[in-house]
Amino acid sequence: MIMPQEVLAEIDRFPAEWQQRTELTDLRKVMEQRLRTTVGQPYVDISAPNADGEAVSLKSVIENPANKYVLVDFWASWCGPCLREIPYLQADYEKYRKKGFEIYGVSFDEDRGDWLGAVEQNGMNWLHVSEVKGFDNQAAKDYAIQGIPSNFLIDGQGTIVAKNLRGEALYEKISELLAQ
Repeated sequence: MIMPQEVLAEIDRFPAEWQQRTELTDLRKVMEQRLRTTVGQPYVDISAPNADGEAVSLKSVIENPANKYVLVDFWASWCGPCLREIPYLQADYEKYRKKGFEIYGVSFDEDRGDWLGAVEQNGMNWLHVSEVKGFDNQAAKDYAIQGIPSNFLIDGQGTIVAKNLRGEALYEKISELLAQ
């Protein structure tokens, strides 16, 4: 995988006038955002409406003393790979919720009924938010999300400790961290 700093270094090698082209300025913007959301960086706060229409910030979840680790999970009801992750999320949430593991689900659905229906049908009993605008939402921009499922594991101090953990990898990471 090519790291954001490598792409930025390559952009810098282009002549100055080329660096002003839309393609490169857009790419630079995405890479700079990805750099801000790499492992070891502080999280970027998100705020979006929950099912009741009340804004819930990621900051409020991370700063809750009961939560030692928060998984920010970007998903949508129409995303097959996202739906295949649900059984893993459910098992991990059930096993580690009382030990300080929380999930902050951010839906990229465009239909409120589809979003909330998927949450209910799949028994996703954790916190969910959505602007109901598909990929055109602030969280997607802040975390440079270009594909889902995508996730970020954040510790209680607000540091990104892992990203894009799938299936058993999430369980292994959470069990390792909460065993300490």
